[in-house]
Amino acid sequence: MSARCVLVAWIVLPLAAGVVAAEAARAQPVAIVTETDGAAHIVAHGRTVRPDVSDPVEEGALIVLERDARIVLAYPVAGSIYELRGPGRFIARRDSVQVRDAAGRLVQRDLVSALRALRIRPEGTTLQASAAMRGAGTLELQAEGPTGSQLARDAIRVCWRPLGAAWSYRFRLIDDDGAVLFESDTRAAAFELPASVELRAGAPYLWHVMALGPDGQSAEAAGEFRRLDPQREQALLQAEAAIAPSDATGRALVRIARRQLGFVPDGPSGCVRAGGD
Repeated sequence: MSARCVLVAWIVLPLAAGVVAAEAARAQPVAIVTETDGAAHIVAHGRTVRPDVSDPVEEGALIVLERDARIVLAYPVAGSIYELRGPGRFIARRDSVQVRDAAGRLVQRDLVSALRALRIRPEGTTLQASAAMRGAGTLELQAEGPTGSQLARDAIRVCWRPLGAAWSYRFRLIDDDGAVLFESDTRAAAFELPASVELRAGAPYLWHVMALGPDGQSAEAAGEFRRLDPQREQALLQAEAAIAPSDATGRALVRIARRQLGFVPDGPSGCVRAGGD
């Protein structure tokens, strides 16, 4: 009996893996919702959802708009933007949108070059993970510093809430291999990495602050960050400068690009130079 169970397991597992692979291949996103107004829903693989800005749209998805409803879809790979107006039904194709009935209205325009240069992926605002650690125990060092992607032009600055006059602080910069690239001691409540310390674009780094106090007390805090590649940084800055405040789709795509590049959307942005130390 056990031999039959083993045989069945060997037969079922490849079949299950094949079904999962087929489903994954079928569910590839091709567009991103950048604007939405009015009553609408999207149907894909038997699931019905109400669209929201930054949502990915899969190939073959049915977009249904009620009267006066409006949705804008961006195709970042194809370099096109489609404005859909209801009432009507539309199909998301690999690189375009198809009108399913005569009532639907569709307007297509090209994605501006500044946004195409961002190389946005159609899966929307999938955020790259970034590490952040805090000291364990009842004593905690409340530190704020960079996490996620950082612009090359920005200084790496960490600040923390002082634990008392008898405390000192040790700052370390650590690379992905665990090597300490820079180390310095201070009694201040902030530290800025010297500009002479060179950081490789795209490489992960860990900042680490150890607080040392009386009677052997200690606390620590850390965060992981990366320097953005200069070419991607330049493209992002140019796109931010080129997009008009009234361009809702352009602003949405810039936000999506920042998140796809690893910027933490609502996390700490670093320490201020005045009043925050």
